[in-house]
Amino acid sequence: MKSYSSEQNQMGSIKYNEDVLKTMVGMALQGLEGIAGIEGKGTVGILGRKNFSHINKISVEGNKVVIDLSLVVSYGLDLRAKAREAQQKICDTIETMTDLRIGAVNVTVANLEFHE
Repeated sequence: MKSYSSEQNQMGSIKYNEDVLKTMVGMALQGLEGIAGIEGKGTVGILGRKNFSHINKISVEGNKVVIDLSLVVSYGLDLRAKAREAQQKICDTIETMTDLRIGAVNVTVANLEFHE
């Protein structure tokens, strides 16, 4: 598992494991109405199952994080607005919980969830 260095100070270093960043992304998305899950590699990870391994890519250079993910959004909603809301919530969550900064959150609306 990858870990990313964030800070080097007189007491040592601070690193964030990739799973921690994925969990933060999942936490951010859980509170958003209309975001049904994260999709990747042909399978859907529904948020309630806490499966965030389908985030397509997380990379860190310096203290800048770039996240690529594919979302499943509820049918009938403004997809662009939901994608922007997800971007902002992920940015706020990571920047509040760590000293890392968001370089980009690239969202693909990959699928729709239909409610009967």
